[in-house]
Amino acid sequence: MVDLAKFVQDVVPTTCVYLEDSYLQSESAHVLKAVEEKNMAYVALDRTIFHPRAGGQPSDQGTLEGESFRVDVKRAMLHAGVIIHYGKADGKPDGVATCKIDWPNRFLLMKRHTAAHLLDYCLATATSSRVETTDSWLGDDPYVGYGGPIYSGLDLERLTGLANSYVQRGLNVETRILDRTDAERLIADAPNISRLPRREKLRIVTIEGQLAIPCGGTHVRNLNEIGAVEVRRAEPVDTGFRLHFEVK
Repeated sequence: MVDLAKFVQDVVPTTCVYLEDSYLQSESAHVLKAVEEKNMAYVALDRTIFHPRAGGQPSDQGTLEGESFRVDVKRAMLHAGVIIHYGKADGKPDGVATCKIDWPNRFLLMKRHTAAHLLDYCLATATSSRVETTDSWLGDDPYVGYGGPIYSGLDLERLTGLANSYVQRGLNVETRILDRTDAERLIADAPNISRLPRREKLRIVTIEGQLAIPCGGTHVRNLNEIGAVEVRRAEPVDTGFRLHFEVK
């Protein structure tokens, strides 16, 4: 297996296009470095639309294609600011690559990620208290983890109904990248404030009328794109509890 720390030593950080536009399905980029291992390849680009596995969001999948190569990307990995695309290769990656993501899977993740933020607000509203997230998973059987014990009398049907009332209202979802000083004025009550990375700039996601939340994931532009949310079960864990949900 390729040592990722060595792989990225001479590679400049990747421009993450998905942070600016989560809806881009195809984009051209330049191959900065490629290492082949049997019939697999590790590829770094100057820019990418592939979201790596991070923040509870699974990696995008898709393809990189050039004049004399194709890579079926199985996963994208973030290491020291560089996104490494890993997958089965036909030909040596070089020159310009056309990047294409598996859009149906990406769009599902966008809906789930936005729904997860919506549940933060709905849980706080239903319990009349501030909530703190511990973790999340947006792949199969998605959930959001919260600190503390499960609230007495937690009504999952009420949570589902509350979430869908906002979906049906079609609230807008805004994404901005701000200097940390400006961002901190907006996010003092964010549910993930204790898990913030030390960065000069923060990406802030805000559902209309709700809390601003720092987040590097992909989201829909309007809640009506989610369709519907179902809160399926609450599960106690060592760190607190998890709300398992799905979008439909």
